Amino acid sequence: MKPSRHLGLIMIISGASLWGLSGPMIQWLFDQTDLTSEDYLVIRLLFAGITILGFLLFTKHNIFEIWKHPKDWIQLCIFAVIGMLAGQFTFIETLYKSNAVTATLFQFLGPIIITIYVAARKKKLPTTIQLLAVVAAVSGTSYLITNGSIENVILSKQAILYGILTAVTFAFYTLHPKSLIKQWGTLPIVGWGMLLGGVVLWGLKRDFSFHHVAQTLTNSTFTMLIMILLSGTVSFLLYIGSLKYLTAIETGLLSSIEPLVAAFLSIVWLKESFGAYQLLGGAFIVVAVILLTIPERELKPSVARERVL
Repeated sequence: MKPSRHLGLIMIISGASLWGLSGPMIQWLFDQTDLTSEDYLVIRLLFAGITILGFLLFTKHNIFEIWKHPKDWIQLCIFAVIGMLAGQFTFIETLYKSNAVTATLFQFLGPIIITIYVAARKKKLPTTIQLLAVVAAVSGTSYLITNGSIENVILSKQAILYGILTAVTFAFYTLHPKSLIKQWGTLPIVGWGMLLGGVVLWGLKRDFSFHHVAQTLTNSTFTMLIMILLSGTVSFLLYIGSLKYLTAIETGLLSSIEPLVAAFLSIVWLKESFGAYQLLGGAFIVVAVILLTIPERELKPSVARERVL
């Protein structure tokens, strides 16, 4: 396995695991406080954006250079609003209106959208391995959430709407920033994307108040909020950064370990039940991860080239 590919696999698996951990933690935070999803996201995006850009300034990076290139900063703004802000907002809103694990079910419809998009763009069907991984990931996630019965998924219309939008935005923020990252690097794009997304949401939510947020937090919930902010920031950095070494389809599908991690933490910490079909779903997700770790050099050269976006 090439070192760059190996690094990409480590980054996406680590990032997906951190994101899987953050879901139940966010659910716990909402249960223990009066924070809304908008309150939480304003804090999260501003914190992450300022932290990343501040680090870059401290290390003497020119974070403002991208604003001298209209074509790139326009794409950055699109990524910030439709990718970063909308992607996180729809996921958190789905979680807020249902639960952490259910939100991941909709998020992992994203790889299906990515696969269809790439196939249409290349005018070729996905490879057999990609198709098998899609089936394993989607089937595994479905079993993980429903325990083998679709009747167990009881969602409001709002949860379903936000869930579908979660899948669409997941695909968008996976595909859109690749050229920006190649040109400007991961940290500037993610940092500006989060900061701009936070500013836009803050402007839209006129009743947001840091004073109100401070009043609703206790020592334990404040500590949890800090842990979520840090893990979420690192998770996005690892996820977006992995796009430099892996294809968008691989990155999307390998992140399917998120619901497995979220379900495990929900069982151990939130005391949720876990049925036989959910165990089977976890096994399917592991199979999907194994399929996607097959090195490209084992494929025929022509096939390997087709997998590059």
